[in-house]
Amino acid sequence: MKVLLVAGVGERPEAHLFPELAARGVQIKLLCDTTSPYFDPLRETGFPMTHFVMKARIDPAAIRVLWRTLRADSYDILHAFNSRALSNGLIASTGMNLKRIGFCGTMGHLKRWDPSARLAVLSPRADRIVCVSKAVMNYLHGLGVPDSRLLTIYAGHDPAWFVSAPRSALREFGIPDNAVVIACTAKARPIKGVPILLQAVRRLAADLPVHVLLIGQNDDSEISELLDDPVLRERIHLTGFRMDAPALMGACDLFVMPTLRNEGLSKAVAEAMCLAVPSIISAVGGMVELVEDGKTGMIVPPCDPVRLAEAIRKYASDPILRKQHGLAARERLVASFSFTQMADQTVAMYQSLTP
Repeated sequence: MKVLLVAGVGERPEAHLFPELAARGVQIKLLCDTTSPYFDPLRETGFPMTHFVMKARIDPAAIRVLWRTLRADSYDILHAFNSRALSNGLIASTGMNLKRIGFCGTMGHLKRWDPSARLAVLSPRADRIVCVSKAVMNYLHGLGVPDSRLLTIYAGHDPAWFVSAPRSALREFGIPDNAVVIACTAKARPIKGVPILLQAVRRLAADLPVHVLLIGQNDDSEISELLDDPVLRERIHLTGFRMDAPALMGACDLFVMPTLRNEGLSKAVAEAMCLAVPSIISAVGGMVELVEDGKTGMIVPPCDPVRLAEAIRKYASDPILRKQHGLAARERLVASFSFTQMADQTVAMYQSLTP
């Protein structure tokens, strides 16, 4: 079968999926932003990619490129890995005899009446929508997308992709060697709930040596306001955007994702699991599909700094528990959220659409 893959800047699982599909005999052509750092492994191996950037959900120039590409060969499937790719691909493939696959990785952002949603994920012309979690699948079903068009394929990971930075790497950020370090990796928008984490840390005893490493761009003004508190200022360390975020996370003792709502499936939590770092997550969206409460991490209610502080306190005072839950988390990821399973399910989906 021949598949046209249309991606944007990509993610780590996608960069590994594309050559795996080719290795399994799927004839593919990949259109993507070849400058993305996520595609560095493909560039290094010389894997064929065609540079392609979409500026909007309806991009006439991108539609022309897609139309010419589809007409130049006989493709069985158009597989779009984001909403722009799907909406432009649906327009470009009008009248063509092929199957169309889209992707949805978030929830809470679509409206039935929104024309842009009707041009992409909610379009009846999409034969399948790959959902990153069961929570996302249920969300789309609630918006009227038939179950027959929905399929959950988790973004699979592999522990072999990640190497932890040495503990000494945390000294760059002024973190003491004896600290219990919480990693939180996110583009810190209000929905990510980072202020809840800071409020929880403020509730901890002064003699509990907990420090927080905030990895990622800060776009939440409330965080800056909270850091005016001298108690928090000396415990919180901001790195800004880092491509080595997983390595830094692996040097930490635990991971916290305090999202307030609508988390499809946190790739940062999956990366922490690969690195055998236990997670504390809020009970939001697909994150609860990753973590088993009390076995591979802890689950707390969203917007609850008191319960979050209790969970942090429990982990901070029990290094054996952290170790047990971290190792169990990695085992769970390998068993239920592996890259191999992602590749298997993707190929099976293709086969089901091209009997």
